[in-house]
Amino acid sequence: MLNVLLCISKPLRVLPHRPWAIATVTVGLVILCPCATGCCGDNDNQAQSAMDPAFTEADAAQEAGLTVYWLGPSFEAGGVLFRISEAEFPEGFAGVPLQGLEVGYSSQPEPAGILYLQLLSRSDWDQVKEKTINPPVPGVTHRTVSVGGREGELLFLPGGSRPLNILRLVLDLGDVVLVAQAYAGGPVYPGGPDYNPFINNHDLLVQVMEDLRPYPQ
Repeated sequence: MLNVLLCISKPLRVLPHRPWAIATVTVGLVILCPCATGCCGDNDNQAQSAMDPAFTEADAAQEAGLTVYWLGPSFEAGGVLFRISEAEFPEGFAGVPLQGLEVGYSSQPEPAGILYLQLLSRSDWDQVKEKTINPPVPGVTHRTVSVGGREGELLFLPGGSRPLNILRLVLDLGDVVLVAQAYAGGPVYPGGPDYNPFINNHDLLVQVMEDLRPYPQ
């Protein structure tokens, strides 16, 4: 019998979404190993890490000084179930390589609807604020909204033939700034509603974000 087991702790991932492609889901394996190998810790933490894709990354973000906010492991929007599918910050934000946390939710059973929550420290936010609030995209419109008693800014970004390609909500939470982004996934049928319910109903994003709360509550 082998004395050492390979320890793998990869959360459930969705490849970074692009407007021209529907994200696909990749399942990571979690193999528990003896503590003698140095790969495992508290059993409760192991169980939580296995069940909660955001656990490891959220813990690291908190250690780096970020207050982590999320919408729980799942939520419903417009009759569509969304589950957490990734938690990382693979490429930075707005073209700037930043330290932060990106929590992704994808619609079930098919990951056609995508919602990303991107958390930035205030210092990092200063680097991307102008580009985020005033993106270099023709035809962008803005609307002031209220989320949990805080004032936020809702942006509507067109793209190509789509009058709405990205729905973006910017919310200042004090020590961190949260940017929520819903991407168009394409019509369910020609001329029909978008796969992503947030694109069909703009107010839905504001309603869902009312349930935003600190991790891991």
